[in-house]
Parts: sequence; structure tokens; C-alpha cells
Amino acid sequence: MRAVKIDPVSRTVTEINLKKNPNSTLQELYEIIGCDLVELVQIDRDMVMVVDEEGKCKDVRGAFTFIGWGTVIAGTAIILGGSGERFKALPENLASFQMMTEWVEPKDVPPPQAAVIAIQ
Repeated sequence: MRAVKIDPVSRTVTEINLKKNPNSTLQELYEIIGCDLVELVQIDRDMVMVVDEEGKCKDVRGAFTFIGWGTVIAGTAIILGGSGERFKALPENLASFQMMTEWVEPKDVPPPQAAVIAIQ
């Protein structure tokens, strides 16, 4: 399945082809991202970014954002087509992500935000 990999450590944005169907198993995504827990971030109606849920809690070696987006992602991300319910091949071209990705220095990554939820 066609996807885009954003690697802030090497500062590269590349097209990749997933060998395993992410609708059946997320194992390949865990291995590429280098994590044990992923978070799905809907970045557009037909695009979802898969990131390390605990990326900001670890020793940050690289981070990025998109021009005008404001959210900083710590660690490697994979962008796929579809939504959190069903992945599909990415419809957007590689050049779009190469143009809008901005690298963030590890020292400039904001700390993770914690939320307290009251249960009644």
C-alpha cells in the first residue's frame, strides 16, 4: 500500500510501499515508526497520519510540523489514505508533503499535554 514516511531524524520525506495490509495488522507500522503504541491523526478528509503515541515522552531526536498547522510531531510518521476506520493507498503526491514539512529542533518540541477526565 502506497504511503509517505516522514523521518525527522534524517530529515527526509519519502514514498514507501507497505508490504502488509495495515487494515489487517499494524505490526509493520510499529516497526517503521519504532514504537509500541500508535496514534492516528486525521490530517484531511481522506488522509490519516500514524505517529508514536508516546513520541514526546521519549528522548526526542527529531520532530516536524506542517506549514501553518501548529502541531509538532515527535518521531517518524507514516501518512496513508483513508481514516482511522479504514486505511487505503495515499492519494496525495509526495511533493506536497516535501513542500509543507518543516523540521523542528528537538529542544523546541513542546512537552506532552496531559488531560484529567473526571468520571462520575
